[in-house]
Amino acid sequence: MNLLSWSLYGVLCLVLAGCGVSPVVSDQTNDPVSQPLHGLSGTAEQSSCHPDRLTDAEAQAGPFSALIPTQALAASAKGKRVCWGGGLRTIEAVEGGRDCVVMLYAELSPRVFWGWPRDASFFKACGPGHYDRTLLQPFTLGLIGGKVTGQAEFAGDSIPVIEIEAFYRASDCLQGDTSPQCVHGHIQPLKKPQ
Repeated sequence: MNLLSWSLYGVLCLVLAGCGVSPVVSDQTNDPVSQPLHGLSGTAEQSSCHPDRLTDAEAQAGPFSALIPTQALAASAKGKRVCWGGGLRTIEAVEGGRDCVVMLYAELSPRVFWGWPRDASFFKACGPGHYDRTLLQPFTLGLIGGKVTGQAEFAGDSIPVIEIEAFYRASDCLQGDTSPQCVHGHIQPLKKPQ
């Protein structure tokens, strides 16, 4: 790795570390900071999806499968609970007062931050209600927990679809920045559509 690469890596580490979200996954230790993200690399089941531990029904629904989006295209994946992170590609309102997002899947692995696989894969997540478009814009990072419900087509490829149980919006802002684009945490749909 050359000096420029190391410098950019260091800046990225500092920015992500200061955002209030710890995207680091520990290597099977009992580190309480990274514990909630265990298993996102696809190596084991995890009991929590989001850095902020949820206390509602979504958090009590059981462990998440270690499936990745490409594996979730199998018929046997239907109904499995997953927790996937990624960058927002699209958001749209659909029939029935629902929103659907398409996310570029990011891998989270031990001692590594958000990693973008060489072969891009996407997933679609849908849920009731409408999310604030000022909080969810292209490239917004997030973690979504939900159940695999089927497949859709995106950019000519089949991608898995999940029903949103919980949506955690990440932020790459410096700690203490209170700008609207720096909001992070568990987000809920708006009470009234935009």
